[in-house]
Amino acid sequence: MSITPNPAIPAPTDCATDSVDGYVDVKDEPRHVPRFENDYARVYDVRFKPGEHSLYHRHSVDTLYVAVYDTRVFDQTYGADHGVTHELPAGLCGCRPHGREPLIHRVRNEGAGLMQMIGAEHKRSPPVVAERPLEAPLHTPVADPFKGESIRCYQIDLQPGESTGLVEYPFSGLLVSFSDATLAVGDGRATQVVAFGPGTFIWHDGPIARQLHNVGKTPFRAVLGEWR
Repeated sequence: MSITPNPAIPAPTDCATDSVDGYVDVKDEPRHVPRFENDYARVYDVRFKPGEHSLYHRHSVDTLYVAVYDTRVFDQTYGADHGVTHELPAGLCGCRPHGREPLIHRVRNEGAGLMQMIGAEHKRSPPVVAERPLEAPLHTPVADPFKGESIRCYQIDLQPGESTGLVEYPFSGLLVSFSDATLAVGDGRATQVVAFGPGTFIWHDGPIARQLHNVGKTPFRAVLGEWR
């Protein structure tokens, strides 16, 4: 078993103005930095210092969003005279149905600290999906604030010394951490010690069996997105 957390994020290339259409596709928005892609998901990392903002950009694929830190973000839809400000708690997890409800908007960090979001587009369903929600120790189902249907979310909380036991995941999914913690991750045959930090993510192809054991001194907090 080999697990490689996502690599360090490169510095984004900034852009002074929008395109001639007034907006760009999310793939071309310089602050939405691509981190990982396969047949089922495209993952990007969004980071803004206080006061920094994006270009107007278009989302057209169902997308899982995870807030890494408590965030205060200003959101303005393209063509609207005014925007709205959202208070997003760390660990917020949900799938916005951009496939049926495309969105063109821009965002700005209105908070005092770093704003970081992990976005993961649901490109298509894997060959194996689960009919029923997962029932496993220390995996708490999360009610989706966006009412998306492509991805289910679970929150995982492990105090130092706690373990999930060996969990059978009958689906493919994306695990996103929003804490600093050290875990022993095993599959019943081998174990690997992995250092997680805020924004660290790991994709797994399912079905798969995995055990998460917090062997560090700090709580592990993460969310798991289940591809459907």
